[in-house]
Amino acid sequence: MHSRCAALLLTLGIFRLAGTVAQGGEFHFFPNIWGNVIVNTDMTPAGRALMPPHPDRPVYYRGRSLGNRLGTYTMPGERLPDVKETNDFIAKVLARQGYLPARQGQDPDLFLIVQWGYLNSGYTLGWFLGYDPVQDPAGTPGWEHLRVFRSKTMEAIVDAKDGPIYGVIVSAFEYRTVRTPHPVIYWQTRIGLPANGKSMATAVPTMILAAGPSIGLETKSAVLRDADAARSGRVEMGELKYLGFTPAPGNFPSRPNTPK
Repeated sequence: MHSRCAALLLTLGIFRLAGTVAQGGEFHFFPNIWGNVIVNTDMTPAGRALMPPHPDRPVYYRGRSLGNRLGTYTMPGERLPDVKETNDFIAKVLARQGYLPARQGQDPDLFLIVQWGYLNSGYTLGWFLGYDPVQDPAGTPGWEHLRVFRSKTMEAIVDAKDGPIYGVIVSAFEYRTVRTPHPVIYWQTRIGLPANGKSMATAVPTMILAAGPSIGLETKSAVLRDADAARSGRVEMGELKYLGFTPAPGNFPSRPNTPK
């Protein structure tokens, strides 16, 4: 009898706990389930010479979206983001960081290219996520027992790099050279999030929102951004004003050059 009462009390306690973390009519038994977005920005010497943007000191751009052109595989039954809504949302997040679309007749500073997609383990996920075996205590064969000494960031990268992940790339070029044989690239920001248990339609805006403050800022090593905190901010993608990305023509290359 006592064991039955204890089980009943435990069950009621669990449901009460679950009720405290339910939001918007959704059931969230574990409130933090998405983990961290992993952000890396490579920057060239030309990019380092630029003044970082600020909402009070904006940088103006024209942009092109390649949409869902990153990677070579889409999971069967995947729910894809609407391209126009996602472009609008990305432009809105960029505006918060001081990147604004150039007005008619205004000379832009940057040409931005954005793309997103599903990346499986066949892609070079270690590079994409910023994995550096030199910074991994357990990265050398025979030293796997040192994995307990990995940082939180390294542990997140190691867990994610075997894929699959959702990825977003934002690349910035000097506007006046982008159509020349030798375009000047300033920086490239790569954003990754494990894909298991998610859909691309909800993951991509969450990733962009979480990574926003790190877009275009050089990272010496990967930066973690809380995806659950971004989701708690209620990512809304309807009724957004179009701010400056144009769809990609069919013959545009699917992957921008990597900064050297």
